[in-house]
Amino acid sequence: MAVTFTDLMTAVPGDWERAADTWLGLARESEDAAAAILERGRSKVDEHWTDEVGAGAGARLDTLSTSYQTAAGTMHGVVSILYGLADAVGPVQRSLQAAVDFATGNGLSVDAGGGVVVPPGWAGPPNVPGDADRLIREAVDSAARIDVQARDQLDKLADAVTNEDRDAAIDDVQGEASASQVDLMVEALPVGQDPATVAAWWNSLSEEDRSAFEKAVPVELYDLQGLPEDVKRRLEGDGGYNRIESIRWAKENAFNPDIDIYGNNCANFVSHALLNGGLEERADPVDARNPLGHNWTDGAHTGIPLVDTHTASPAWYNSERQRDLFVAAGGGEIPLSEVQPGDIIYFEQAAPNGPIEEGKVHHAAVVTSVTPDGDIHYTQHTASRLDASLDGRLPTTEVVEGDQRVVAARPRQNW
Repeated sequence: MAVTFTDLMTAVPGDWERAADTWLGLARESEDAAAAILERGRSKVDEHWTDEVGAGAGARLDTLSTSYQTAAGTMHGVVSILYGLADAVGPVQRSLQAAVDFATGNGLSVDAGGGVVVPPGWAGPPNVPGDADRLIREAVDSAARIDVQARDQLDKLADAVTNEDRDAAIDDVQGEASASQVDLMVEALPVGQDPATVAAWWNSLSEEDRSAFEKAVPVELYDLQGLPEDVKRRLEGDGGYNRIESIRWAKENAFNPDIDIYGNNCANFVSHALLNGGLEERADPVDARNPLGHNWTDGAHTGIPLVDTHTASPAWYNSERQRDLFVAAGGGEIPLSEVQPGDIIYFEQAAPNGPIEEGKVHHAAVVTSVTPDGDIHYTQHTASRLDASLDGRLPTTEVVEGDQRVVAARPRQNW
């Protein structure tokens, strides 16, 4: 059933947001239960019950913990879609109201079906009825696209409730939902509309809605014809590279293995994204002789992996060395609450008993979206992920691998 003008006018996005909050609480309870089973159950069995029966009991506790993590992964997917639905429909609804106000403010009226009615003898600007009609149609059409995508994703999540594979729940089910949360915001944009309609749409938005679109869907917003040039310049950034083109490259190459010449290509992927955004390589000949130096250069491009990997600088392919370079170049760490698309995040092992040495930076990713709920979405390689949810993935990562410290950097070319 298609979304109507009345449906959109009377929608209550806050209801979906409150539902998302409830599902988020359930997901966190499941994650807490999984962690408690491992910390207070599994570890005690290993310590005090060392025979074959104890091994069986430990295995059963592992299975139970994994089932809670699996459920949490699916529930985080529901959270992503419900927040995405609320965050996408909200500005569309406000755009619709602004279009109606534009029409009525110019002496026109809007009927129950959303049609613009020109009264007899009306002598206003001739473009107003058409402009108002286009804005109303665009809002209703956007809401219809959002509705279909959200419904389809929720149906998939409902089908996934019987899934018992934790990795599939987090990598596939939740992964698709977190990417769809971003896509729902894309559907709220007037993609394909003429520059005049885009300009009118942008002018109808509040500053809060403009900021939300800039952070959630920067590339798709940037590509709209009719967006003010100063907004495009702001989206590009001033760090010596074009953040939009770095994000664009990362999203387009999330599942492209062509650059993967290392065992773990996370930092290599980040480097290629920044290079494609215009960040120049750092190749100081003095620094090149320093084993702890911070040159940032790709390999020799011979096509021979052994040669290419040994001629690249460590900061190109090693996440810890890269973190050190870009934190210093950007003037320090960026608080997670201030992260923007085009920033880089690094995962540092914060637990002494995890599988990775405490204090070691072991992963890097490109921030490709920050949705209005505050969730950081990142794109990476090894493994390939597109617009993955930090809020959704991190709790399970910490149950499995121990506490993580997520460090954000904003690269700036200062060489």
